[in-house]
Amino acid sequence: MRGLKRYIIALCMSVGVVFAAAAQRGVEIVGARFEPDSVLLGDHFDLVLEVAAPEGYGVGFPSITSEFAEGKIELLEERKLDTTKLAEGSIQLRKRWRMTSFEPAMYSLDSLAVLYTDGVRVDTLFASEPLHLQVQMMPVDTAQKTIYDIKQPLKAPLKLGEVGGYTLAGLGVAAVVAGLVLLVLSRLRKRKQTTEERREPPHVVAIRHLEMLHNQKLWQNGKIKEYYTRLTEILREYLAGRYGVGAMEMTTDEILSAMKAAEVEPKHTANLGSLLAESDLVKFAKYTPSEESHEEYYNMVYYFVEESKEIKEEVVAPEAQNIEGVVAEERKEGADE
Repeated sequence: MRGLKRYIIALCMSVGVVFAAAAQRGVEIVGARFEPDSVLLGDHFDLVLEVAAPEGYGVGFPSITSEFAEGKIELLEERKLDTTKLAEGSIQLRKRWRMTSFEPAMYSLDSLAVLYTDGVRVDTLFASEPLHLQVQMMPVDTAQKTIYDIKQPLKAPLKLGEVGGYTLAGLGVAAVVAGLVLLVLSRLRKRKQTTEERREPPHVVAIRHLEMLHNQKLWQNGKIKEYYTRLTEILREYLAGRYGVGAMEMTTDEILSAMKAAEVEPKHTANLGSLLAESDLVKFAKYTPSEESHEEYYNMVYYFVEESKEIKEEVVAPEAQNIEGVVAEERKEGADE
């Protein structure tokens, strides 16, 4: 009897060991491979990992990154997990990764690890064999085929649409450059004209500008403000050149005071004061004088310039005076004869 008990105990223990081993074999890797396992350089292929597990088990697949196979195999896409039901209480999980490689070689990769848990413990499962992948170059049969140089680019006809943008941009740049050149030439011309006018006596410049103003016929065309503005500018420029006062920046009262200090005749001071006051009303109060006043003020400035201009006496050199005396005596002797 005591021997029978021992046999039963030993049998139960062996069955427990068998059940424990079966539980450990409940999760297994049923497939780990490359599809296909031989490709040409740059072709796409899949890494496939299949795991069978009881329902309710948690399975964690390995994380594949761009550093897979030391970066020689590139990851293109990770596919969704595919689940297939096997027998009752068992499922099969399939995971795919789309990959490519541009380095020809025979790759042998260690088996991949899979984590699983039954809700109580966590364990790791490894594939039984390593994975193999052959990446090879495109075969070239030099015996039947001739290797040629790279073809040169074809000469296609030039279309307007291809150069239209560059043409417009070039025209725009040319227009800008032409505008800058004209602006520079205009300023140089004005500067030259100003320099030449500075060399001329102030009354010559003033008379020329007055004649130009008369020919423009501003007030006859209704441009009263422009007419009086230009007329007073000519007067101010003449006063600045003739008497050396800053008339261009002075007010009307300051100009009249400067004219008195310069000993300008009282009648001219009064007349020009009337013009400056009338011009202020036209420019700032929109006042319109009579047509007779337009010509009257113009003549007033014109005669003021003529009567106040500075006349420089020509100095005759002594040698010229002697020559003139000799010529005069010779003429006198000839007349007596």
